[in-house]
Amino acid sequence: MNRLPLLLTLALLTGCATTSGARNLTAEEENKRLARAFIEEIYNQRQLDRIPVYVAPDFVDLSQNASPEDRGPDSVRKQVEQSIQAIPDLRFDIQHLISEGDLVLIHWKATGTDAKAVDEAGQPRPLTLHGHSLFRMRAGQLLESWDITDQLGMLLQRGYKLLPPPAVSAP
Repeated sequence: MNRLPLLLTLALLTGCATTSGARNLTAEEENKRLARAFIEEIYNQRQLDRIPVYVAPDFVDLSQNASPEDRGPDSVRKQVEQSIQAIPDLRFDIQHLISEGDLVLIHWKATGTDAKAVDEAGQPRPLTLHGHSLFRMRAGQLLESWDITDQLGMLLQRGYKLLPPPAVSAP
């Protein structure tokens, strides 16, 4: 019995499975590359005109306090401009970058100087913020995002104080 056709078929099937797995890995690596480039070009280099390259027209921010009306590249531009106005020297450093399927998770640290808060000597306060951004990608663009930022840490750096609740006397 000639086994050559069977071996060729197995080789082709094995090749297809390997190629399929490599294609997924390549898509995940490309999504990571695009998410990194988005942070670098938009936030760190201030190339706001490039936002439509990275953000889908039907983009939506699904973060906890995001407005459902804010959609698309214009809403991202508005958010970036507000961030830069509050922290003019804002810079993001990516600590970890993970991709699975169409999702990319970025663990970041942002540093800068608070434009509105000053310390006891009247100098602008330096800020270090920590957070995570989860992006859903589609066709090389951000489609959805979820952001979590350490809000308490930011308030404490701005000079806010935590006060314990008043003592309650026993009846």
